Formats: sequence, C-alpha cells, structure tokens
Amino acid sequence: MATIKIALKLGILVCLGSVAQAAETTITATGFEQHDGELLEFGYADPRSDGGFEVLDLAFVENGEATVRADIENPLVVDVRLLVEEEESAAVRGVIEPAGRFQVASNAREGGLRFTGGNYNPLIFPSSASGESELETEERLRQIYLGHDDPTARLLALQAAWLEGDDDDQNATFEELRAVLGENRAIDLMHALRNRRVEEIARAMKYFAALNLDGEEVRLEDVLQENRYTLVEFWASWCGPCIAEIPYLKSAYANFRDKGFEILSVNLDEDPEAWKTASVDDYEIPWLNVCDGEAFDSTIAKLYRVKGIPANYLITSDGKRVARHLRGESLERKLSELFPE
Repeated sequence: MATIKIALKLGILVCLGSVAQAAETTITATGFEQHDGELLEFGYADPRSDGGFEVLDLAFVENGEATVRADIENPLVVDVRLLVEEEESAAVRGVIEPAGRFQVASNAREGGLRFTGGNYNPLIFPSSASGESELETEERLRQIYLGHDDPTARLLALQAAWLEGDDDDQNATFEELRAVLGENRAIDLMHALRNRRVEEIARAMKYFAALNLDGEEVRLEDVLQENRYTLVEFWASWCGPCIAEIPYLKSAYANFRDKGFEILSVNLDEDPEAWKTASVDDYEIPWLNVCDGEAFDSTIAKLYRVKGIPANYLITSDGKRVARHLRGESLERKLSELFPE
C-alpha cells in the first residue's frame, strides 16, 4: 500500500515546464543508516498544493543514503524532510541553486539534520545561527533583505522570513525585488503565501471575544463596527517596553478617540490580579481592555501570531489590516494620515 501511495504521489508532481537556464540540483543525504526504507523528500510550503507542501522530489533511504533531484531556474529556500511511516520525523531548511550539489547529514549524536553547500546557504542559514532565538533569526534575516547588495540574497532572506510572518517592510521589499528580478518561483510562492495570510489575518482579526475587568464579554467584531480604526494591542504588566508605550497610547487615544479611533488591549498576564492592578491602579488605562487568562497560550495571541510584546495591529472597520507594530510616536503619525484635518 505504501508503495502505491508513493507512486501516486510521484505521478502527480507538477511539471513546471521548460524554463530558460533551469538546471538540475542534487541533494545527497548521508548518515541515515537507522532509517533504511524510509522516505526523504524536499520541497516548500505552498498553500496551493495538497497538504500545503509542494514536493519537488522524494527517494527511499538505502544503506543510509538517499539522493533527490529537481530542475530549478533560480535559487530557492526549501525544506528537506525525513518521513517515518509517512509522518515527518526530522526536517532542515536550506537554499538550493541551479546545477548545485548539496548535502544533508544526519547527526545522531547531536540530533537533527544539517544542510550544507552552495553560495547562498551559508549567508541565509549559517551554522552559527543554530543557537539563535526566533527574534534573533528574524532580525538577522531582516538586515539581509533590507540592506544586502545582492538582490537574490535579499529575496532568499525575505523568503526565509516570509514563512514566519510579514510586515510593511517585507511587503515593500517584496514589491521592489519583484520589479528588479521579475517572476521566479520564490516570488510566485511568496505571492501565494501573502494572499493566504491576508485571508487568514482578516478572519482572525475580525472574530474573537474575551472578558474585560468587569467580567463582560467584548467582541472584536462589535468594536470594529463601532469605529473607523481599532488598534489591537498586546501587552502585560511585567513587560517594560509595553509599559513604556502607555503614554503614547494615551496621547493617541485622547487626540483621535472622538474621530473614530479605539484601542482594544489584550493582556497576556498569567495572574489576573496583576492585570487588574496595572490597568486600574498603576496606569489608569481608559480604553477597552480584555484578557483570556492564558498568557502566551492565548488563542487570541496565536491567531495574531504574537511571539513577543508589545505587538499591535491597526485594523479598519471591515477587519483589514492597515499597519502593524506602531510604537512610540509612529502611532499618532499614522493616525494623522488616516484622520486628516
């Protein structure tokens, strides 16, 4: 049965056609002696594909080794995955290039996989980055896609970051690089991911509910309908940078509340008393203020893909995002654009 499934999977792989300068890329995996008979595949996340993953090639592990190949026309960020009983058991991300030769090694002592080879891979996924936090990785990639001299390097860094989330700088960089580099697989893929994310964010932004300090349910959909623009602000009483934002939020609220602006704070404290004390006694927060008591496990935080705070989203009355992470005076500047005198 497994053989039939694999044959069918191979049979439905999409042929991208003959593209100028396309060349075969090879990835050789070694050190998989414990996984003989299992399947190695590589490809990339794509919302248009079955299961959300476009498979470029797959091969069985034999004598601890496997080789996968694909014709590509431009450098591309891909995932190499080891499948055990048809479920992913290990994966690694790397950059492949036309006519390139790459290696994936299994390190049983350290665990995980290691991807090497090519000109761009050491820049986008350096071995020194193994101990980075998610925020450190995001910042390193950000520096590349905003400032590197090589537009292809910028595109690859953008693709690597794009899979985790996007912001206004990413969208502007994407449009700039699309104009410079033209259509290629990475750009086509990111365009599809952006379209899907816009739909997901719109749904997430429009529908959630939580309790305020009086135990009353506040529904975001109702707040949006009653205001032209709503800032969804994630914070916690223990977060110094969050507290530092409160004076800026108060100023914006005072200046634009009567024009159709509202703030809906989503608190991520674990202790409800800490939330109450900070909101009422310490900072006298005047805007809408809710909490679901789940801290960073909050369903709301997960919907918005919040990994660090403070974080915020400025949303229109119909649930569309206008801006993200408006900190300090940037919030009032943006509101001044949206509410001209």
